[in-house]
Amino acid sequence: MATVSSNEFHLIVPEEAQGAEVKLGSDVTVPCHLSPEISAVDMEIRWFKETDCVCLYKNRQVTEGRSYRGRTGLSTEDLDRGNVSLKLKEFRESDIGVYLCQVISEDRTEEITVGVEEEEARKDSDVQPVNQPSKIQGRQVHLTLHESNSTWEENQKMKIEESALITELEVNYVKVLHQTIFKVFKNQEKKLEQTEMQLKASKMDLERVLQKLETITEKSGLLQNEKCIDMKESHIQQIEKQLLQITKHIEEKQIQLEEKNTQLENMSKQMSEKEKLLECTIKEMETSKQQLETLRQEHMRQEEMLEKKEQLRISELNEKSKCLEETKSLLEERDGKIKDLEKEKERLDEELQDKDRRLKDINAKLMQTVKEVEKKQNQLQGKHTQLENIHKMLSEKMKHPENKAKELEASKCQSKEKETESTDLEK
Repeated sequence: MATVSSNEFHLIVPEEAQGAEVKLGSDVTVPCHLSPEISAVDMEIRWFKETDCVCLYKNRQVTEGRSYRGRTGLSTEDLDRGNVSLKLKEFRESDIGVYLCQVISEDRTEEITVGVEEEEARKDSDVQPVNQPSKIQGRQVHLTLHESNSTWEENQKMKIEESALITELEVNYVKVLHQTIFKVFKNQEKKLEQTEMQLKASKMDLERVLQKLETITEKSGLLQNEKCIDMKESHIQQIEKQLLQITKHIEEKQIQLEEKNTQLENMSKQMSEKEKLLECTIKEMETSKQQLETLRQEHMRQEEMLEKKEQLRISELNEKSKCLEETKSLLEERDGKIKDLEKEKERLDEELQDKDRRLKDINAKLMQTVKEVEKKQNQLQGKHTQLENIHKMLSEKMKHPENKAKELEASKCQSKEKETESTDLEK
């Protein structure tokens, strides 16, 4: 084996191209090796089918996914040669698909996507297949195992990580439960052994007392000494009291054992209930993830709608600014015409001093025109205020762009009519 650092490796699918027939229900190996062939015993290996966790290898222990229990595993004896291939037992049609292998060593993570497909589905692909034979009775399928070019989106990567964490948490929870049950049973066994030892000791004491009584009766006789009889009777009473105490103690121990058994049964029930609760919480997590995904999509749609509305508002504001510039240019032209009229008036005053009456009439007419112009200015200012009000109404009525466009066209027509009237009056 090459002496290479555990962080300098990448994953490959062996380039072995052999056509073979795979039968459903057989054992299939999804190939994956480390290059160079370094040991993967102390690494973390994770296999996924799409986003579902299939198998985990961590701290030199193999853990199967919930949907693949009893059907998956790794070749632990080949890990020291860099073989991290996945073993699938009782191969089914549902096992056909895309698999992801991740190998984690310290701060380095390498991954590869392996496609497990039928040969018919791979006719148009340019990737060289790696075929895996299997011999078992069942329907035959042309199965190809190949390195896939599939890419994983961010939401799929999140689902992959969540699936691995859920599988690891389930395993840890089951281990803790088994450990607690084992400790409880061990304690109960120790207590039972202690009670058995006490019972044996009490039996031995009774046997010894009986033997002493037999020896005493044989030596002295029953009617020799009343004091001995009284002593024996008192001794027997003490022994009976001890026996009663021992029986009570045994009964209490039996009651305690029964209580412990009931407690164990309750604990096992609670454990099963907790497992059910854990499954329910996992299901709730999955539903909450789906709800979050729908909310995110709805939020994106709302953002798109807001962007469209903002674009419409900007275009309308641009049109309004253009209209204002046009009105400004028209006002400037009007001011220029007024200045020209004033110059013409001065010239006429200098040249036509003899025609005062006509000049007075002309001046009166000019004054009237100036008043009308001022009126038109006032009207234009009113229109300007109307345009500002229309702008405010347009900003409030962004949901009705058609009405706003019609009102703008009407205001434009009115302003144009007023301008034409002002130009006619000036002429």
